[in-house]
Amino acid sequence: MNAEANTETVLVLTVGTGYINDLEGSLYAPLLKSIETGRWDRVYLLPSQGTCVRAEELKHRVEPMAVRIRALPDAGDESDADTCFAHFDAVLAEIIAGGCKPQDITLDFTRGTKAMSAALVLAGVGRGVPRLRYIGGKRGPAGRVRAGKEEIREVRTVIASARQRLGVAEHLMQRGDFEAVCTLLGQADAAYSVLPDRLRRLSAAYNASATVYAAWDRFDYQGAARLLNENSKQAQNAGRFAPTEAMVAWMSELSKPVYRRFPAFAANQLRYLACDLLANAERRVRDGAKEDAAIRCYRVLELIGQFRLFDKGLDSGALSCKDPRVKSFQAYLEKKKSRPLSQNTRINLRHTVTAGRFEVARFLKHLEDPFGKRLLRFDGKHVTSRNTGLLIHGFESLAAQFDDHDFEEHIHRLECLLLEDEAAAESRLAVARSLDFSRR
Repeated sequence: MNAEANTETVLVLTVGTGYINDLEGSLYAPLLKSIETGRWDRVYLLPSQGTCVRAEELKHRVEPMAVRIRALPDAGDESDADTCFAHFDAVLAEIIAGGCKPQDITLDFTRGTKAMSAALVLAGVGRGVPRLRYIGGKRGPAGRVRAGKEEIREVRTVIASARQRLGVAEHLMQRGDFEAVCTLLGQADAAYSVLPDRLRRLSAAYNASATVYAAWDRFDYQGAARLLNENSKQAQNAGRFAPTEAMVAWMSELSKPVYRRFPAFAANQLRYLACDLLANAERRVRDGAKEDAAIRCYRVLELIGQFRLFDKGLDSGALSCKDPRVKSFQAYLEKKKSRPLSQNTRINLRHTVTAGRFEVARFLKHLEDPFGKRLLRFDGKHVTSRNTGLLIHGFESLAAQFDDHDFEEHIHRLECLLLEDEAAAESRLAVARSLDFSRR
C-alpha cells in the first residue's frame, strides 16, 4: 500500500509476443521500464494465451512485487476487439471492486495486438481511468523504438471521458431527467480545468440549463426564473437544449404571484398554470408516473372552473356571502336539497364560503356560463381516478387501472377545454410542452 497517498496504485499492461529474435529489446525491456516508472502496489499483466509464458517471465523478474496475470480466455481472442474489451473491462471491474479508485490506475497499451490495445483504451475510458501510457522514443531503420531509447508517454483520457459524460447528459436531457444531468455535470473535478474550452463551455451550459429545467419541472417557478437570470449567459451555449426566448417569458409569467384580490389578473395567471400543469402531466405519463399524472389532470380541471369564476370577479376560495350571485346559488342548492357551500375556516375570511371543483361547475352553470355544463359532463373515471389512486385514498396503483392511451385521451379532452376557453392556449401549451425535448 502506498503509505503517502494512503491508497493503492495499480499498473495494468498488455503483453504481446515481441520480436522472436530480440525479446529482450522488443518486449521485456520496455515493459520493465514501464513497471519501474512509478510506484505500484500491484501490477496486472494481460497476455493472450500465446504470450502467457512471456507474462510469467515478467512476473518472475519483478518479484517480490505483487503481480497478477489475467490472460485472455481462449486462443485467438487477441484478434477480437470485442472479446478483448469484455475481458479487460472485467479485470478493471475486479480492481475497482477491490477498493482501488479509477484515478489510481494506469494502463499501458504498448504491447499486444492492435485489438488488445484498442480494447484496453476503451475499457479504461469506460471505467473513468484518467491515465494511459505507452512506450515511445527514437526508432531505428526497422521502425522499432531503439533499445535503451524508450520513453514513457502518457495520454490523458479526461477529454474522451468528458465527451462521454456529455453524451450521457444529452440523452438524459432528452428524456427529461434534469436532476440526473445536474448530478452528472454539477461536480467539476480537478480534470475539468484541463478540458478544451468548447467542452468546458458545453458542460457548464448543459448544467446551467438543466438546473433551470429541473426547477421548472417541479413547479419551482420563482427558482427557475432566478436561475435563468443568474445563468442565462452560460445556458445560451447549450445548443438545442438552450432556453428559448419563449421559455424565458414563460418563466417570467409563471413566477408572478397570483393576486386573488385582482380577479382578472388571477384568471390570466391560472390559465398559464393550467397549460403548464397539463404539459407536466404529459411528461409524467411519458415517465410512467400515472399517480402523479392523475393528480395534475384533476388540478387542471379544477383550475378551469376557478379561472372561469375569476372572470366573473368570484374567488372559489373566498365567495362573499353578501354577493347576490352567491346568495342566489345557495338558495338554489337549498331548493335542490344539496349541501350548501361551506363556511370559510380562515379567520380573516369568516364572512365567505368556499366551493369545491364540482360545486364550482354547478355554480358556473347557475350563472349560465357554458363551461358549467362542460365541466359537469367531464365527470367520469378519469376524474374520480385521482381519489382511488395510492397517493390519495386508494389501495391500488393507477398503473393497474389505466394504460397510456387512457391518459392520453383524458389529457386531450382537457386540452380541448383549454382551447375552447381561449385561443391563446394553443401557443401557451406549445411553450409548456417545449420542456419535453423528446418532442423535438
